[in-house]
Amino acid sequence: MFEPEDMNQNNKKNETENSEMTENKVAATEPEPIDETMTENVMGEETQTMDEERLDQEEAHVEADHEKTNEDEKGDGPTVREYHYEEQVKKTPKKRRNWGKFIAACLIVSIAGGASIGAGYGAVKYYLEDEPTVTKTPVIAQKVSSNVTGMSAVDIIKGVKPSVVSISTKVSGTADYFGSFSVPYESNGVGSGVIFFSDDAKIAIATNNHVIDGATSIYVTLEGDVTVPAKVVGTKSESDLAVLTVSWNDLKSAGVKDVSVASFGDSDSLEVGDSVIAIGNAMGMGLSATDGMVSMTEQNINVEGNQLTVLQTSAAINGGNSGGPLVNSAGEVVGINTAKYNSSMAEGMGYAIPSNVIVPIVEELLENGTQPKPYIGIKGTSITSENANLYKLPVGALIMEVTEGGPAEKAGIMVGDIITSVNGKTVMDMDSLVQIIGETKVGDTVDVHVVRNGETGHDLKLIIADKNN
Repeated sequence: MFEPEDMNQNNKKNETENSEMTENKVAATEPEPIDETMTENVMGEETQTMDEERLDQEEAHVEADHEKTNEDEKGDGPTVREYHYEEQVKKTPKKRRNWGKFIAACLIVSIAGGASIGAGYGAVKYYLEDEPTVTKTPVIAQKVSSNVTGMSAVDIIKGVKPSVVSISTKVSGTADYFGSFSVPYESNGVGSGVIFFSDDAKIAIATNNHVIDGATSIYVTLEGDVTVPAKVVGTKSESDLAVLTVSWNDLKSAGVKDVSVASFGDSDSLEVGDSVIAIGNAMGMGLSATDGMVSMTEQNINVEGNQLTVLQTSAAINGGNSGGPLVNSAGEVVGINTAKYNSSMAEGMGYAIPSNVIVPIVEELLENGTQPKPYIGIKGTSITSENANLYKLPVGALIMEVTEGGPAEKAGIMVGDIITSVNGKTVMDMDSLVQIIGETKVGDTVDVHVVRNGETGHDLKLIIADKNN
């Protein structure tokens, strides 16, 4: 422990040492020159947005402090000051994220759909990362379906309905009871049609063959509840299509000045899920409309013995809708409603003949009328090789029904007979029989071999008739 005198001498010595230490410390704390290249590199690693003016101010402040230190050193006594120099690099402060705007942006992106995927990714990245990254995204052109027209169901129906007609028919005949007496009868039928042609002399209407088959009189009702007589100019039963015409003389007499002709679209362009509307005289209660979608673009059905390839739709098809149009979202006819699946086990299964099948047939029928179709007047089923072995029957076509007064009845063919050959060609089933008859001409006489009662063979002569006459 130092005594007072010793402390005084020691203090003098310490003052000298402290003075030297102060000079050394000031020299040690004097800021070194800033390497601008190094600073720029550091700044480049941290951020690209350095505020150069603020750096200049900081350097000026350091120089000012240095000068002030020198002045203090020149004062009355040595003064010890501690200088701390820190090289500061400005970092861009994190932006305060407005999460309300971010959520709104996400909602907009989700509504916009696929075209906004890039924008949505950029928005998320901006809000989740410290520093936003600018990227260049290539713009890809996308093909937009030409079927999208923006037409509402109301506009579609208003545009097509004037070209749709209601059809009413009458069928007269006699019914035989027990073979001892007959009673005359008359029945009424209803259906629909669509106007596809008009010139100075007539208008032409496309409908189903089964709507007018066997009718003794046909009337059509146009827009405005105007009813006029119509006549059949052509039918094609295997396609279940028919063409009616109405003269302009009858139309003008009924007060009709003009009509609307439907526009037909491309049924091959339809896809499952496309919206469609069915218009027709449902249940004979006047024109109405139902909507649905295309359920299948290709379905096979049997309509009165004819195999048809049709469109399947969920739009309701009811009695009286047959012959009416199936319309797409552009207001174009893409089918003619022809049948529905009639079962309590199923709903929403309606069928329509595609427009690409309809157009060439109705145009040909309008121009050339009904074309002759070979016909023998029977209904039957197939005896396959499996059934033949099981029941000990020959392979062929088993006759289930013979049309009264038809070619088969006149030739002596009976119910239960099995046709095994025609003109020397083997009949393997009903399909092969239909094909062989289709290759003949109306008026030809053909040789038919039948097996009766599973044992006896008979050779018969049959004259081919015209089903459409």
